[in-house]
Amino acid sequence: RLACAAVGGSAHARAVVIATDFETGVLQTARVAAPHRIAQVADPIHSDAVVRAAGDRVYVVNRLGGDNLQTLDPARGLRTVQECSTGIGSNPHDVAVQGRNHAYVTRYDSERLWIVDPEARDCERGFRRGTIDLAAHADADGLPEMDQLLLDGEHLYVTLQRLDRNRNFAPTDHSLLVVIDTRTETVLGVKPLQGRNAFGDASGIQREPGSGRLLINQAGNIYRTGDGWIERVDPDLASDAPPEHLIDETVLGGNVTDFVILSASIGYAIVLTDDLQNRLVKFEFQPPPGRVLAILHVSQQYLPDIALAPDGTLWLADRTRTDPGIWIFDPADGDRPRTRSPLRFALPPFAIGFLP
Repeated sequence: RLACAAVGGSAHARAVVIATDFETGVLQTARVAAPHRIAQVADPIHSDAVVRAAGDRVYVVNRLGGDNLQTLDPARGLRTVQECSTGIGSNPHDVAVQGRNHAYVTRYDSERLWIVDPEARDCERGFRRGTIDLAAHADADGLPEMDQLLLDGEHLYVTLQRLDRNRNFAPTDHSLLVVIDTRTETVLGVKPLQGRNAFGDASGIQREPGSGRLLINQAGNIYRTGDGWIERVDPDLASDAPPEHLIDETVLGGNVTDFVILSASIGYAIVLTDDLQNRLVKFEFQPPPGRVLAILHVSQQYLPDIALAPDGTLWLADRTRTDPGIWIFDPADGDRPRTRSPLRFALPPFAIGFLP
């Protein structure tokens, strides 16, 4: 006799939130279901960090100045299991976890991607398992600005921004998508992207529902509208299909700083307008060229992250100085806000992950 029982699910889901004033960073949790009880995580984190949840672990990528990967165990109150350096000044940006003892870390200020063991007992001897050299794909300054990751079976996808540090980090003529074979841990090939500055601060590489194509934000000049778009890319190296525009920033009304895709035709994006207004917009990308359906939230301060929760709600981090916090919208109920005021954390929220 086989008995089945539900474990976890949206009723038990928690958001894991990095809150920071960029001098001090804290990690807190919030229950996804109302009443959204907020709890403090005891262990400290760096003031500039992003969070990822994979398997039964939470990973904090402590970026420039922290320069390490921190592994936390939800079963032990999110206590730190391991915290190992990715190299002084390496500025890690993302982590993709293949298994509890095998992960990949992009190092923004280095030409080498690291293969690591996030559970290593000895950081000096067991953490770094290998490296993958991406220097051949850098621009003239010698650094490729490796950024976001997506792990899909035997393939690891890596975005390279390719910014020219000799010209104040100006975008070069194009960004790149590197494809790595995780069996041999070597570069299989590289796909040139149409756009410049493959910018993804906290969201990783996304997939288009149905087609399986990769979606990569191309910001161009982040302070000028008209030279960027969300790009749709066939991940198959054998494919001759050129990248396409999912939707242009001119249609969205500003530079995209983060986005999520809800369905085969609907998405949400944070856009930065030319007059430095931050907006959360709902958009339709089918049929082309797409259109904005609604402006859901407006702020004069930075909106750093949006994420879809396990229950299908949309969480928005808002760093408004007078009342920072997280707003929750319900796409299943006409994008109605779930709360009358934002969920308030110890510091302004910056990055959001979810535990099922």
